[in-house]
Amino acid sequence: MESGSAEGDNEVNAELVVDGISAERFLTAFTWDEAKHPARRPLRETMERLQESVAKIEDDFRVKTGDLASAKTQLGALSRKAAGSLATRDLGEIVQDSDLVNTENLTTLCVAVPKYNQKEWLDTYETLAQFVVPRSSKLINEDCEYALYTVTLFRRVVDAFNTAARENSFQVREFSLDAEAVQAKIAERNDLERDIKERRTSMYQWCQTSYGEVFGAWVHVCAIRLFVESILRYGLPPSFQACVMKPQKRSEKKLRGILANTFGQGASSHWSNSDDDKGEEAFPYVSFSIEI
Repeated sequence: MESGSAEGDNEVNAELVVDGISAERFLTAFTWDEAKHPARRPLRETMERLQESVAKIEDDFRVKTGDLASAKTQLGALSRKAAGSLATRDLGEIVQDSDLVNTENLTTLCVAVPKYNQKEWLDTYETLAQFVVPRSSKLINEDCEYALYTVTLFRRVVDAFNTAARENSFQVREFSLDAEAVQAKIAERNDLERDIKERRTSMYQWCQTSYGEVFGAWVHVCAIRLFVESILRYGLPPSFQACVMKPQKRSEKKLRGILANTFGQGASSHWSNSDDDKGEEAFPYVSFSIEI
């Protein structure tokens, strides 16, 4: 068995541990976990248990990522309603009760006016219908596309005002201030943000722990592969030594030559110097690479 060079971000790798040590240290100091996988147990059963443990972690991962994605989707939907253009976004967090006049006869409308059309709005809104309160329009908010104005008028001319406003490219927003609903939406969004943060933290901690379990299971599988391939190569009874080698950069070819000269004359009656059926390079000794 041969180890490949470590890859990935050093800071992340430093945080990922297996049984309290780095993945590379775990690999180079590996000993078979007799407590979890007794040597007397058949290899098929050991492999099945290793696969089952990893499959359970994978299932848990899917559930956790699904729950996190669902919470993000809900937050995204709420955030889109509270953001975007003034022509479409929820006005609950923009318009205050003090901006509105609501009596038996009077009401206040919110109108999204294209920014390039603000002068026309100010010059004409009083004439879009009868009984519009003079000088009642007030700028509430604006974004890169629209300015949001209020205008107060008699209730009986609302429909006529809406029609005239639409003909002049002024968009009257359907809006009814409900302070309790606004606060409920804010609370829901804050709860989702907190929930996502907690889930992300929990997920990160779970991944760190699960990484160690999966990596440990994987190295046990590598050890089984090494054992089986060595038996197939050299036969019974088992008489071989396994080790981990980490060649320096650009020195792998030299190391391969030394190993071939050292072990090429060994018991290799089952070995061919052509590449195997899987397209992997073949050697006169059992070897496979591991990338961490």
